[in-house]
Amino acid sequence: MQKQKACLSVVASLFLATNLYSQTEQLSTIKVTSSYLNSNEKTATFSTEIYTKDEIEKSKSKDVYDFLNSQTSINIAPNYGNTFTQMIDLRGYGIGSGYQNVVVTVNGRKLNNVDMQSQLLSAIPISSIEKIEIIKGSGSVQYGDGANAGVINIITNGKNENYIMAHIGNDDTKGGTLSLGFNNQDLIINALVDYSSTNGTREDSLNNKDSNHNRNRKFEVIYFPTEKLELRAGRVLSDMRLKYAGPLTKDEYKDNPNHSSNLNEQYLNNYVTTLGSTYNFNDNYSLDINYSDEDKLSRFSSGWQSNYEYESFNASLNIKQNDYSVVVGVDSFDGDRISSADITNKTNKALFVSADYQVLNDLKVSAGLRREKVEYEYKPTAGDSLSNDEYLNAYDIGVNYSLSNSSSIFANYNRSYQAPDIDRFFKTDWMTGITSFNGLIKPMKVKNYTVGYTNIQKNNKLKISLFRSDLTNEIYLEPINYVNTNIDKSHKYGLEVFDKYLINENLYASINYSYIISKIDREDEGNGAYDGKDLPGVSKHNLTLNLGYTYKRLNTILSYTYRSNAYAANDFENNFDQKQEAYKSTDLSVSYNFNNIEVFAKVQNLFDEDNGLWISDDRIYPVNFERTYYAGIKYKF
Repeated sequence: MQKQKACLSVVASLFLATNLYSQTEQLSTIKVTSSYLNSNEKTATFSTEIYTKDEIEKSKSKDVYDFLNSQTSINIAPNYGNTFTQMIDLRGYGIGSGYQNVVVTVNGRKLNNVDMQSQLLSAIPISSIEKIEIIKGSGSVQYGDGANAGVINIITNGKNENYIMAHIGNDDTKGGTLSLGFNNQDLIINALVDYSSTNGTREDSLNNKDSNHNRNRKFEVIYFPTEKLELRAGRVLSDMRLKYAGPLTKDEYKDNPNHSSNLNEQYLNNYVTTLGSTYNFNDNYSLDINYSDEDKLSRFSSGWQSNYEYESFNASLNIKQNDYSVVVGVDSFDGDRISSADITNKTNKALFVSADYQVLNDLKVSAGLRREKVEYEYKPTAGDSLSNDEYLNAYDIGVNYSLSNSSSIFANYNRSYQAPDIDRFFKTDWMTGITSFNGLIKPMKVKNYTVGYTNIQKNNKLKISLFRSDLTNEIYLEPINYVNTNIDKSHKYGLEVFDKYLINENLYASINYSYIISKIDREDEGNGAYDGKDLPGVSKHNLTLNLGYTYKRLNTILSYTYRSNAYAANDFENNFDQKQEAYKSTDLSVSYNFNNIEVFAKVQNLFDEDNGLWISDDRIYPVNFERTYYAGIKYKF
């Protein structure tokens, strides 16, 4: 009870503070960098949520997952205890499969996998990020397969700062970053090395702990041989080793969440090479070309090992005039997963066109379409090969009307889809361990409707949106027979509110709230038992509050994150004895700058809340379940 009172007092202070002072600093409208079309927060015909480098740095988040979970509307949870490939949920697709319904990109390169592995955001040092753009209920024309809830665009382009940084924390947590950047009129060279490790928080009966380490290295060259031409080349190398603990019963979780009955170990190795060019024919016409090659290894202590070989290519012709812009592009992806038992391939090839037109000074319309072919091929070491292909379409229509210099309203209709990943075509008998072919399940198709209001003033940035999504053949893992299949009909709707208010030149408060209902309308697989039920793993109320204070060289942010209780991830009948308990965490970060030196510290889960991820009755994975802290120093040169 004392913890709850303390948390409520923090929340109340954030709301009360917004009425205490007048404002002198200014907020501004941010351009949507990742969109091919010419848009910003106020003129966009779709819902946006944008975070700048300054906001990311001041949060003192330890990694990308930490920032998304504590500062944005996105719900993040470790993947059955795995903290390096965490699960992502946006707009109520559930913590189980939500990550497959949002596309995540880094400088336009998709991180989504061909199988049921979540996006590897741990390979992105948070210190290298310039901006994070979240596009909600749109993005399927530009990014295609999987962009049902939207797109998370992570942008790292630009010259690196020159600095060295180190930090230490509890559980023998330590890490460091070396960032180097050079530029002149024709050349930008960036290099970055990032390392972190911890002894872990949970241990088994033999005193083995869930330790981990993560090392990322990045090198990039951007060259301007002429005023019209930009050439890009980069190489990213990541290697990670982690031990992650298994689930607990409810009694074990309440008694000692630090305990674990078993530990799983995974080794991840990732190499990515990127090449790109942009040629500006003139001020109105440009050609953009990008290619990437990715080799990835995933090996578990059980002996299971998979090698991944991905190739991506996209090219677009961009036309920008005073009152309209048009983009015509091609997009392809070729992905192999290679194991001792088989080689399985998924290939995506697409054409797309998108345009917007400023009809009047106050009225802007946009439209786009995409045609994508998805091909599958399964080659076992023994037995017959299998293949299949699908043709899928995406559409997007939007309108934005400016009510004044500071406010606008928009409406958007988006048609999106998700082609099944290669794991969905197989099922495993958990008694014998034998894997067999499951049949070609149907692609998922979604109709998204969003209307919204944006108001950006000198002291306040307000965004409100209402959305509804109608789904056909939503893809999921049926928990009784462990068969990948489709929910015949389902729908989601909700309200999203973001507001950032500058109280005075030193103090600001922000709120990010979403109310989400996610329903199963009809599903034959459960013989009607799932009809009308809530999709499990979806919290109705999702809230992030921030109170930031800056005085001269001192900067501090107090954050509070809340996700309401929900049905356990496998509870499709909504009748389990145990439900997913509410998630609560209060974080405090402090930093102080003196010339070229910054010292910083952060405490997570300040009030030592118990948090866990419920899969089913007595199958609970502790998550951010104790107070943690770290402190460090950064030197710029």
